[in-house]
Amino acid sequence: MTTLGLTLLRILYAGHVELAPQEAYYWQYARHLDLSYLDHPPLCAWWIALSVRLLGDSETALRLPAILSSAALTGVLYSLGARLYSPAVGALTALAANATVLFGLGAVVITPDVPLALCWAAALRVLCELVLPDGRGPGRFGWRWFLLGLLCGLALLSKYTAALLPLQVLATALVTARGREALRTPYPYAACALALAVFSPVLLWNASHGWASFAFQTTARARTVDGFHGYLVGRYVGLQAVAVGPLLYVALWVTAGVLVRQAWKGDARARLLCLASVPGLLVFTLVSPWHWVKMNWVAPAYLGLLVAAAAGACALGRSRAVRGYAALSIGVGAVLMTGMYLMPLCPWIPFRERDNLVSGWRELAEAVQHHREATGTPAPMVVGWGYKTASELAFYLPDHPETQSDSALGGAGLAYGFWMDRTRPGVDALVVADARQPLRDAASRLREHCESVRELPPVTVHRGLHPVTTFQLWSCQHWHALRQVAIRTPPTASGVGR
Repeated sequence: MTTLGLTLLRILYAGHVELAPQEAYYWQYARHLDLSYLDHPPLCAWWIALSVRLLGDSETALRLPAILSSAALTGVLYSLGARLYSPAVGALTALAANATVLFGLGAVVITPDVPLALCWAAALRVLCELVLPDGRGPGRFGWRWFLLGLLCGLALLSKYTAALLPLQVLATALVTARGREALRTPYPYAACALALAVFSPVLLWNASHGWASFAFQTTARARTVDGFHGYLVGRYVGLQAVAVGPLLYVALWVTAGVLVRQAWKGDARARLLCLASVPGLLVFTLVSPWHWVKMNWVAPAYLGLLVAAAAGACALGRSRAVRGYAALSIGVGAVLMTGMYLMPLCPWIPFRERDNLVSGWRELAEAVQHHREATGTPAPMVVGWGYKTASELAFYLPDHPETQSDSALGGAGLAYGFWMDRTRPGVDALVVADARQPLRDAASRLREHCESVRELPPVTVHRGLHPVTTFQLWSCQHWHALRQVAIRTPPTASGVGR
């Protein structure tokens, strides 16, 4: 009942907050349905497309898959904790996850991390039945290997981070007696074939697009690394402390150390949870001084750690100090999450407006629409400098126009570069740039792509009475593209950190 009530509250909330730029961008994915995309696999886009085609283009419809997935994730985490330890551990795991910014706020923000977390947790739940000792042979559970293969394939179809999941499954099988027994049967290998088949749309898309996604995720990211930066470690730790709450973050690191020790001593449950969590946590921590690690990247690593931390808290539940720390950890996380929920709705809540990405988009769209209508018909093409501005305007302008991004001005526009065939050279354009991502050398760049340029009055958008940011606008007469051939080259900077 608690999960049902929370789900209903999230559905009500979802329609009252403007889309985050990433959500609008993935809605653009859904409008351009494909086997895959430059920077992400397609499952998130497919879910959005199904939801908006059934319910229409609204914030609630777009976010509904995230809300329902979060409810399912809550159930899976409960089942995982109950299967490994006890119902009390399962309940505490589910409660702790829902009281974090990462999973609690993530329940109303649709991103590729939503299906990834659900599939990852479900894969761990199935893996429990396959490798933990229970006196039954692996042959009896052949169908569960196929289910595990399906879940691994769906995780890979969600986000490339899921490449760690099959490796962790293999490692778990190798270090458990029942897992090694299963490896002598055909079931795990058939499961691998199934996972590859599920992931095949991404391979097919890449094969026909010069392996653009893999270049984007490897060489393009590598080119952004320019040495060791200590401040990135601080940013990483700070973001993760906000993601799960500072007290819980400390507890999860302590839990990781305990899991390693227990796994070394031969505890099968600890080995499963350790291999599911610690490698990912270490990988992103080691990367953090060299590359900006976003808050959501580490999410799968926390799933197993949350179960183990809940088990430790329940095992030491007679200690008043442990009970108090656990309650305070969940409470602090819940306060942070609630504050993030209320920030867009309550302007009196203090917030660094530069980081506020969910306010002002309707206000901007109204101003842009005014300029579009002033030009007469046909309405000019809308170019947002940066995928964020382009995507938000596509969603909030009344006719949901086919907007363009950096690609239209000779830049690297992420997936927009693959949608340039929907533009028509010679049309007028309205160019919009956020002061948080300014269009540098605007005059010379615009002259390269427009026969004439006229700067329009800037637009400042607000959260309540607080100014959030200012947008610069230009009217571009007779737009033309100079780089129609180069637009499909994977970008090296714009959006690489997402």
